[in-house]
Amino acid sequence: MQSRECCSHSCARYLAPFACPTLLVSLLFSPGILAQQKGEFDCRASVKYECTADQCERVTEDFQHEESFLYNAKTNELSACLWTNCYSAKTKAFTMKAGGAITAIGRLVPVVHPKNKPLVVSLTIKTSEIEGGADEKKASFTAIWNYGGDKLTFDMGECVLKPPVKGAGDRAG
Repeated sequence: MQSRECCSHSCARYLAPFACPTLLVSLLFSPGILAQQKGEFDCRASVKYECTADQCERVTEDFQHEESFLYNAKTNELSACLWTNCYSAKTKAFTMKAGGAITAIGRLVPVVHPKNKPLVVSLTIKTSEIEGGADEKKASFTAIWNYGGDKLTFDMGECVLKPPVKGAGDRAG
Protein backbone atom coordinates (compact mmCIF):
# COMPACT_ATOMS: atom_id res chain seq x y z
CA MET A 1 0.00 0.00 0.00
CA GLN A 2 1.41 3.40 -0.96
CA SER A 3 1.72 6.24 1.50
CA ARG A 4 -0.37 9.37 1.03
CA GLU A 5 2.69 11.41 0.09
CA CYS A 6 3.56 8.95 -2.65
CA CYS A 7 0.01 8.91 -3.98
CA SER A 8 -0.30 12.72 -4.07
CA HIS A 9 3.11 13.06 -5.66
CA SER A 10 2.22 10.61 -8.43
CA CYS A 11 -1.17 12.31 -8.95
CA ALA A 12 0.55 15.66 -9.31
CA ARG A 13 2.78 14.19 -12.01
CA TYR A 14 -0.29 13.14 -14.05
CA LEU A 15 -2.24 16.35 -13.44
CA ALA A 16 0.62 18.78 -14.15
CA PRO A 17 -0.10 19.07 -17.91
CA PHE A 18 -3.68 20.10 -17.06
CA ALA A 19 -2.83 22.59 -14.31
CA CYS A 20 -1.94 25.53 -16.57
CA PRO A 21 -4.96 25.29 -18.90
CA THR A 22 -7.26 24.85 -15.90
CA LEU A 23 -5.76 27.89 -14.22
CA LEU A 24 -6.06 29.88 -17.43
CA VAL A 25 -9.73 28.95 -17.89
CA SER A 26 -10.54 29.79 -14.27
CA LEU A 27 -8.86 33.18 -14.65
CA LEU A 28 -10.72 33.87 -17.88
CA PHE A 29 -14.10 33.22 -16.24
CA SER A 30 -13.43 34.60 -12.78
CA PRO A 31 -15.26 37.59 -11.24
CA GLY A 32 -12.17 39.68 -12.00
CA ILE A 33 -12.76 39.23 -15.72
CA LEU A 34 -16.40 40.23 -15.27
CA ALA A 35 -15.19 43.25 -13.32
CA GLN A 36 -13.22 44.37 -16.36
CA GLN A 37 -16.58 45.30 -17.86
CA LYS A 38 -16.67 47.92 -15.13
CA GLY A 39 -19.91 49.71 -14.40
CA GLU A 40 -22.64 48.32 -12.21
CA PHE A 41 -25.52 45.90 -12.57
CA ASP A 42 -28.78 47.69 -11.76
CA CYS A 43 -31.33 44.93 -11.14
CA ARG A 44 -35.11 45.39 -11.09
CA ALA A 45 -37.53 42.60 -10.25
CA SER A 46 -40.58 41.72 -12.34
CA VAL A 47 -41.68 38.60 -10.42
CA LYS A 48 -41.40 37.74 -6.74
CA TYR A 49 -41.98 34.55 -4.79
CA GLU A 50 -42.64 34.55 -1.05
CA CYS A 51 -41.94 31.08 0.27
CA THR A 52 -42.55 29.17 3.48
CA ALA A 53 -41.90 25.50 4.23
CA ASP A 54 -45.43 24.73 3.00
CA GLN A 55 -45.64 26.72 -0.22
CA CYS A 56 -44.46 29.57 -2.43
CA GLU A 57 -46.77 32.35 -3.51
CA ARG A 58 -46.11 34.22 -6.76
CA VAL A 59 -46.43 38.00 -6.59
CA THR A 60 -46.52 39.91 -9.88
CA GLU A 61 -47.55 43.44 -8.95
CA ASP A 62 -47.21 46.25 -6.39
CA PHE A 63 -43.61 45.52 -5.35
CA GLN A 64 -41.44 46.40 -8.38
CA HIS A 65 -40.85 50.01 -7.28
CA GLU A 66 -40.01 48.85 -3.74
CA GLU A 67 -37.29 46.25 -4.41
CA SER A 68 -34.05 46.73 -6.34
CA PHE A 69 -30.45 45.52 -6.29
CA LEU A 70 -27.22 47.19 -7.38
CA TYR A 71 -24.04 45.12 -7.81
CA ASN A 72 -20.58 46.42 -8.66
CA ALA A 73 -18.55 43.49 -10.06
CA LYS A 74 -15.28 45.38 -9.66
CA THR A 75 -15.65 46.10 -5.93
CA ASN A 76 -18.08 43.25 -5.04
CA GLU A 77 -20.33 45.84 -3.37
CA LEU A 78 -23.99 44.81 -3.25
CA SER A 79 -26.82 47.15 -2.32
CA ALA A 80 -30.43 46.10 -1.87
CA CYS A 81 -33.32 48.50 -1.40
CA LEU A 82 -36.20 46.53 0.04
CA TRP A 83 -39.33 48.42 0.93
CA THR A 84 -38.46 50.96 3.66
CA ASN A 85 -34.74 50.30 4.04
CA CYS A 86 -31.61 49.93 1.94
CA TYR A 87 -28.76 47.58 2.82
CA SER A 88 -25.19 47.52 1.59
CA ALA A 89 -21.89 45.66 2.04
CA LYS A 90 -18.99 44.03 0.24
CA THR A 91 -19.90 40.48 -0.70
CA LYS A 92 -18.25 37.23 -1.60
CA ALA A 93 -18.62 36.46 -5.30
CA PHE A 94 -18.74 33.00 -6.85
CA THR A 95 -18.50 32.29 -10.56
CA MET A 96 -20.31 29.30 -12.04
CA LYS A 97 -18.41 28.69 -15.25
CA ALA A 98 -20.69 25.91 -16.49
CA GLY A 99 -23.85 27.99 -16.20
CA GLY A 100 -22.25 31.33 -17.03
CA ALA A 101 -23.37 33.12 -13.87
CA ILE A 102 -21.95 35.08 -10.98
CA THR A 103 -23.43 34.96 -7.49
CA ALA A 104 -22.70 37.62 -4.90
CA ILE A 105 -23.73 36.81 -1.33
CA GLY A 106 -23.23 38.73 1.85
CA ARG A 107 -24.53 40.05 5.13
CA LEU A 108 -25.76 43.52 4.21
CA VAL A 109 -26.10 46.17 6.89
CA PRO A 110 -28.99 48.63 6.99
CA VAL A 111 -28.27 52.10 5.63
CA VAL A 112 -31.48 54.09 6.14
CA HIS A 113 -32.55 52.64 9.50
CA PRO A 114 -29.25 51.55 11.12
CA LYS A 115 -30.99 49.95 14.13
CA ASN A 116 -32.61 47.32 11.90
CA LYS A 117 -31.01 43.88 11.73
CA PRO A 118 -28.54 43.08 8.93
CA LEU A 119 -29.94 41.04 6.07
CA VAL A 120 -28.36 38.15 4.15
CA VAL A 121 -28.86 38.67 0.41
CA SER A 122 -27.68 36.66 -2.58
CA LEU A 123 -27.81 37.90 -6.15
CA THR A 124 -27.17 35.63 -9.14
CA ILE A 125 -26.70 37.27 -12.53
CA LYS A 126 -26.79 35.10 -15.66
CA THR A 127 -23.70 36.64 -17.24
CA SER A 128 -23.82 34.25 -20.21
CA GLU A 129 -27.01 36.04 -21.28
CA ILE A 130 -25.57 39.57 -21.35
CA GLU A 131 -26.94 41.23 -24.47
CA GLY A 132 -27.24 44.73 -25.83
CA GLY A 133 -25.34 47.61 -27.31
CA ALA A 134 -22.17 49.29 -26.14
CA ASP A 135 -24.04 51.74 -23.92
CA GLU A 136 -26.45 49.31 -22.21
CA LYS A 137 -26.27 45.55 -21.70
CA LYS A 138 -28.90 43.38 -19.99
CA ALA A 139 -28.99 40.00 -18.22
CA SER A 140 -31.50 38.08 -16.10
CA PHE A 141 -31.10 37.71 -12.33
CA THR A 142 -32.44 35.96 -9.26
CA ALA A 143 -32.10 37.48 -5.78
CA ILE A 144 -32.85 35.66 -2.55
CA TRP A 145 -33.40 37.49 0.70
CA ASN A 146 -35.47 37.39 3.88
CA TYR A 147 -33.60 34.27 5.01
CA GLY A 148 -35.13 33.45 8.36
CA GLY A 149 -35.38 29.71 8.74
CA ASP A 150 -39.12 29.78 8.16
CA LYS A 151 -39.35 31.81 4.96
CA LEU A 152 -37.50 33.13 1.90
CA THR A 153 -38.18 35.75 -0.73
CA PHE A 154 -37.07 35.30 -4.35
CA ASP A 155 -36.99 38.23 -6.79
CA MET A 156 -36.46 37.59 -10.49
CA GLY A 157 -36.05 40.06 -13.30
CA GLU A 158 -33.50 41.92 -15.40
CA CYS A 159 -30.22 43.67 -14.68
CA VAL A 160 -28.86 46.49 -16.77
CA LEU A 161 -25.06 46.70 -16.88
CA LYS A 162 -24.42 50.42 -16.76
CA PRO A 163 -21.09 51.62 -18.16
CA PRO A 164 -18.77 53.52 -15.83
CA VAL A 165 -19.14 57.28 -15.73
CA LYS A 166 -16.41 58.91 -17.80
CA GLY A 167 -13.85 60.60 -15.57
CA ALA A 168 -15.24 59.06 -12.36
CA GLY A 169 -12.49 58.93 -9.80
CA ASP A 170 -10.26 61.26 -11.81
CA ARG A 171 -9.23 64.49 -10.16
CA ALA A 172 -8.38 67.54 -12.16
CA GLY A 173 -5.77 69.94 -10.99
